[in-house]
Amino acid sequence: MLNIQIKEVESNTVLPIRQKVLRDGKALEFCKMPGDDDNSTIHLGVYFNNVLAGIATLMIDDHPDFSFKNSQLRLRGMAVLPDYQKKQLGNLLLEKAIQIAKSQNYKILWFNAREIAVGFYQKFGFSIKGNVFIIEDVGPHFLMYKSL
Repeated sequence: MLNIQIKEVESNTVLPIRQKVLRDGKALEFCKMPGDDDNSTIHLGVYFNNVLAGIATLMIDDHPDFSFKNSQLRLRGMAVLPDYQKKQLGNLLLEKAIQIAKSQNYKILWFNAREIAVGFYQKFGFSIKGNVFIIEDVGPHFLMYKSL
């Protein structure tokens, strides 16, 4: 029987997976994000048979393109290790993020999605806002959001 758990983890716990999946070849310090150590930031880890297989971070952060101020939550650094992809772990992390955002009465959950991940997020009801843009050293992204 598979043992899958999602737990809150410390900010330094997410860095190696961010490095491997999102910032391959970059130094570990490059994987740290502003706000990682804020008291309000939530780092999630999904464990597959007791191995940390994926991560996601939730931060309070208002995007100027949305009218709800002080009521936006941002998803950052969501990633699942290659050996654990296609096991629904990303789905579970995203569902947990949505659940947290709703339970804390946020109006918008938003993030910058890599172009290759847009279809995944659209399956969960997220929409694109605006045009593709480039994040330096990372590549093409879209602003995506979901009203809660």
